[in-house]
Amino acid sequence: MRSITKYNKKIKWVFIKSATVICGFMIVFFPWFEQLSSTDEGYYSVVFNGERLGVVSSPDTANEAYLRARLLVENENEASVFIDYDLNIYEEDKLYGKKLSEEELADKLYDRLKTSSVEVKNKAYVVDIEGFTVTLSSKEEVVQLLNAAKSKYDAEDKFTSVLTDSTDSRFSYITYEFVSADTANRDQPVVMASDGSQPETDEASKPLPAEDGIVNINFSENVEIVETYVPEAQIISLDEAIELVTKEKEENKIYEVVSGDTLSGIARMYELSLDELLAMNPDYSEDKNIYVGDRINVTVPEPELSVIVQEHKTYKEAYNLPVEYVDNDSQYNTYSKVLNEGSEGYREVMANVTYVNGVESKREILSETVITQAEAKVIERGTITPPTFIKPISGGYLSSGFGARWGTVHRGVDWACSTGTSIMASCGGTVIQAGWYGGYGYCVTIQHDNGIQTRYGHMSKVLVSSGEYVQQGEVIGRSGSTGNSTGPHVHFEIIVNGTKVNPLTYLD
Repeated sequence: MRSITKYNKKIKWVFIKSATVICGFMIVFFPWFEQLSSTDEGYYSVVFNGERLGVVSSPDTANEAYLRARLLVENENEASVFIDYDLNIYEEDKLYGKKLSEEELADKLYDRLKTSSVEVKNKAYVVDIEGFTVTLSSKEEVVQLLNAAKSKYDAEDKFTSVLTDSTDSRFSYITYEFVSADTANRDQPVVMASDGSQPETDEASKPLPAEDGIVNINFSENVEIVETYVPEAQIISLDEAIELVTKEKEENKIYEVVSGDTLSGIARMYELSLDELLAMNPDYSEDKNIYVGDRINVTVPEPELSVIVQEHKTYKEAYNLPVEYVDNDSQYNTYSKVLNEGSEGYREVMANVTYVNGVESKREILSETVITQAEAKVIERGTITPPTFIKPISGGYLSSGFGARWGTVHRGVDWACSTGTSIMASCGGTVIQAGWYGGYGYCVTIQHDNGIQTRYGHMSKVLVSSGEYVQQGEVIGRSGSTGNSTGPHVHFEIIVNGTKVNPLTYLD
């Protein structure tokens, strides 16, 4: 019985000793043990580009650490950084293990991000000129580029470009405009109304009408400016951009005039309007003759940006009023008579002149002061369409024309033909004479409208009577050689208001 008691006491002592050691161990190592064994937040491995960096307590910790590391890399580059990476976060079923803090993981990720495949893209500004683009590093360089493009036509730099950030419901963009350099240099803020609009300007503060000089500058082409991020290699220098935008795109082409050329024909050949061709050749005008060997500009080199300049100009000039016409309803429209020669006037003019790349394209008179009043030229003109006349026979040949012949004046034309050839009325009208008529032999005379008559002589036979109305082309007789005649033919006259004229100028 004694031995058993002794044995129990020994077991008890060993248990107490072991418990004491265990308690001491837990007191010393409990914080570390707790860190290893705690599973309250989970156990998540973080793998970056195939490399296991450690574990964290939650996916949020890993993501926050990545964002912190990424921000450090971007701040060091002062640009937008594009990184080729693969970040995996997955949960593991473990009871213990050392977990990384957010700061520790961020440091590890930072080291890896710096050595990963990194592409740095810098903020830049793309100037798009209807598909032709240049990329600059700053807004200031964009302004200098636009100013350089217009400087050739604004030598005194009275205008400068201003960029404005704009936003609509879809996207942000940058617009430009040219403003007076004086206005741009005034550092005066614009006070906006509560609804965002500009307040009304007092009448007294409105600008006075512009004096002579440039009043507006713009570009013909549509220019778009976009802020973006691009690799540094895509950004060009300001000098290179100016060279690309302002250089002329093609060589000047000149056409040498050959026989038969006209200005309008040359314009059509090069798919130009006559106005465009004349604008390229200011020494020529629509009514000026061109000669073989003349050299005509058919293309003019242009830069990528065509500059439109509007300029106010005041000058004095001679001028004429438009011609005034007085209609005469009793005369043919081939009739005209000057009733008043008119006279030239003299005036002072203020005009708004538009130039495209230095070539005038439009002129609008804003005001004028007449110094000497002009007087309009007055012309009387007929309004009636004249009748048409046809050759009075088919076939035959012209044997004698109108004018001097054998020491006298032949007042008509002769067509030689065989005897009996049908003679037709050249125009519809009333027969006023039919029969023998002195040296004309057998003859027919027809009265037409407005004092015009036709006469047909040397007939062998008359087929109409006086007072009869005949239609154009109706047969009125047969050819012959009666009267003062040297052979069978028809003698034909046209008489206008008692005067015999050359019939050939009236025939269709």
